[in-house]
Amino acid sequence: MKFSCSAFFLVCVLLLAVSASASYYRFMVVGDYIVEYEGECDPATETCFVGCEDEECQEVYYYSHVQKHAVNAYEQCGPDISECEEANVCLPEDTACSITYCSEDVLHEGETCEDLDESSFPEASEEDSESEEPSEEESEPMPL
Repeated sequence: MKFSCSAFFLVCVLLLAVSASASYYRFMVVGDYIVEYEGECDPATETCFVGCEDEECQEVYYYSHVQKHAVNAYEQCGPDISECEEANVCLPEDTACSITYCSEDVLHEGETCEDLDESSFPEASEEDSESEEPSEEESEPMPL
């Protein structure tokens, strides 16, 4: 009985050591994993996620989700990808790269989108106000 318990314990320890070594090699040596971070986003041309700099949300910033292989991100930017322009775009040499802009189907809990509609652009709202006259139906209040 003692030999079978010892053999089982030894096999479990060896499997655990092999698994840990393989994971260390894959993630630390080869860098075979995907990194996801907030990339730059221009709300004038893209539908961006909105983040807050402070608790009251007085200062907002706009971002997109960027996913790259860690190897590509670290080759292009070094250890700090936050100050790297190449981290915000997908380059031709990137093996797997995607940039996700905000939409209803990709929103996670607590995230919001910047609304992009024509009324947010000053030149569009001026043209709309000149060309459209309110009709009588629109100007009368609705009965309750």
